[in-house]
Amino acid sequence: MSIPKAIEAVQKISTKLVALPDSEEYNEIIKSYYTELERELRPACFLTPYSPGDVADILKALKPLLDSPVVAIAGAGQQTTPGAANIQGGITIHLRNLRGIDIDEEHKTISVGAGENMGHVYEKAAAMGLGVAGNRHARGGIGGEALQGGLSYYSYSRGFICDGIVNYQVVLASGEIVDANAETNRDLWIALRGGGNNFGIVTRFDFTAFPQGQLWGGKVYYFESSFPGQIKSLVDYLHEPNPDVDVHICLSLGYAATLGSTVCMNDIFSLKPEKPKSLELFADIDPQIEQMKTLRVASLKDLTTEIFEGAFANRVVKMTTTVKSDTNILEYAVQTYHEAFKELKDIENILFSLTFEPIPIYSVNKAAIKRLESEAQSNNVSVPYLYLNYGFPHQDVMRSYGSASLDHLRKASSKYDPDGFFQKAGAGLFKL
Repeated sequence: MSIPKAIEAVQKISTKLVALPDSEEYNEIIKSYYTELERELRPACFLTPYSPGDVADILKALKPLLDSPVVAIAGAGQQTTPGAANIQGGITIHLRNLRGIDIDEEHKTISVGAGENMGHVYEKAAAMGLGVAGNRHARGGIGGEALQGGLSYYSYSRGFICDGIVNYQVVLASGEIVDANAETNRDLWIALRGGGNNFGIVTRFDFTAFPQGQLWGGKVYYFESSFPGQIKSLVDYLHEPNPDVDVHICLSLGYAATLGSTVCMNDIFSLKPEKPKSLELFADIDPQIEQMKTLRVASLKDLTTEIFEGAFANRVVKMTTTVKSDTNILEYAVQTYHEAFKELKDIENILFSLTFEPIPIYSVNKAAIKRLESEAQSNNVSVPYLYLNYGFPHQDVMRSYGSASLDHLRKASSKYDPDGFFQKAGAGLFKL
């Protein structure tokens, strides 16, 4: 392994592809990461390709020189876990310059460069009366979510974000640029839908587009005394024979040191520009904190900009588990949250939350998640699946997909990366 020689090899291709420490571009990239845990990592350099051809040239230059996990890959750097899209002392290939949004109205697809952010995509699509299922943060990127499954405001009706990707343009470790879709390299296409960065570097994502106008949604804040009733309403909704799938519901319970209290929040969303009956129980909570409510008719860009506000500069840890829709296990999750919080309540400026989403502070969270999983297993409501985008290094996300899926991923890796470059030299959290 020789990182200096690898950097020198890329500089021989073009010095504009290399951003070294203390340069303006290097510092700008560091500042762009979503969480402080990623911003603290300082690679030996950032490699910043401008085209798929540049990515191919970089991989061909690096491959003979690197055989240990020293190469990270970043799109927007949205994922919170340290090492997901950056690396200390290694080489980070940052795709920020792979821009471009092309809309094909005839085939109802939107082709997006891997360095774009979803806010730009939503804005351009909306101008043509179209929508696309991407992540829920306007400043967030494309690649992490779309290669890890991905949750969107359309997930109830359209599945994971990856279910809306009709084609990936991929640069393999050999430098070959290929398409992966239902007809061409189908096994690679399937592997990329949740397989992460284990097979190549995706430089373009082709999304399915669909008609979309204004939407209705936002946030409702309320007091903890109402949270058990909201859990029951959520479980009842999920157990309906024909639940409304044109909505999105996210319940959160959290303590913010800046407020000095526990507050609950519902992030709710409808694909239509009006409040549907299915969301009335989640929107019309009484009492609620009226001055904090943001429910409105708005564009997707507007709604996804709101959820990201104030997120930078935080040290964030997320962990995940999956259980069946059961009131008892969700109430147990709340109990576990409160027990875990006792160890953390004196930490200055802490935000500790249960969303059936983000939970900061690693060691306590790990124990809390373990207790929750044990309780779910004992009550026969456990589900093995772990969502990759919220996983933490100690969690065996790939194995949670099941033996058949893991076998498919390993076969695809052997076929499209026979020398194992992305397994050996590729950093990242979840390998095969």
